[in-house]
Amino acid sequence: MSDEAKKALQAMTNFASGTGMNAANQMSSIGSNLARYATQAGGMIDKYISGSSTDAITSAARRYADSPYLQDQIDAAAGDVRRNLTENILPSVDRSASAGGNINSSRAGIASGIAQRGAAEEIAQIGANLRSKAYSEGLGLAKDEAAASLNAANAYGQLGQQGIDALSAGTQAGYGAFDRINAANALDQQDRQGQLDADLASWEGNDNRAFDQLSKYMNIVGSNQWGQSGTSSSKTKEKSSGSILGQVLGAASTAAGVAKSFSDRRLKTNIRKVGELADGLGIYTWSYIWEPDDTVNFGVMADEVQSIRPHALGEPINGFLTVNYEKL
Repeated sequence: MSDEAKKALQAMTNFASGTGMNAANQMSSIGSNLARYATQAGGMIDKYISGSSTDAITSAARRYADSPYLQDQIDAAAGDVRRNLTENILPSVDRSASAGGNINSSRAGIASGIAQRGAAEEIAQIGANLRSKAYSEGLGLAKDEAAASLNAANAYGQLGQQGIDALSAGTQAGYGAFDRINAANALDQQDRQGQLDADLASWEGNDNRAFDQLSKYMNIVGSNQWGQSGTSSSKTKEKSSGSILGQVLGAASTAAGVAKSFSDRRLKTNIRKVGELADGLGIYTWSYIWEPDDTVNFGVMADEVQSIRPHALGEPINGFLTVNYEKL
């Protein structure tokens, strides 16, 4: 992953864990506050249901019509009628009866009774009219109050729904932020795993590179085997190889395979370094001291193997180091 991609990934993680989560929390907080209105809306709807029935509305209208303030209005209107009766109508009846010589007659009494009954009926009619008007107004007010309760309940219900929507949005925003964080972590993990895989492949490649180089060096010498020798076409100086090799091997077998496993620098001459493996192990050509000078062997030095790849050392023979080339 490039540096720019890593920066973008980190920026996404920071935004999701910072701004994204803060926004989610704020939406959830607003939603929680608004959602309380849903409960209030439920209470108002209950109140509307209980207050909008016919019995409830008519009861409210009757209470309005039976108000003591209304009774004061009726009493005031009745007072005017009574004053008119006592101050105007009854004195007029008496004057008429006196003028006719019938001051105490039944006719005068009937006229007075009629006047009083008329005043009582007028007072009753005034009271009925005022109470009827008040009852009608009470009905209207009760209906308006019920409608207002319903409207308020609807308004609170809308606020509550907005709160629920905000809570849902806050929850989704929170999940979205977590998803972004998880996605960023997954990408980072993939990148780290990819780097580990690349490092492992590189290590394995480097670990096998030494063997690849050995194979290439082996191809240089043609059909000769590691640690074995060939003879050039030039004239050679003869050596008493048998006696020298016998002294080195002692009681051990003098077979060619055993002799060729020696890689002790003390048993070699004409040593020439021709290459080096990745871990620093040198590749050399040489002649054994019991071989003709023009004999060329190709391989490694046991003292270097002992330091760099000790697992490839063979069993020592009479104090001389050997190398197991199969383990190199």
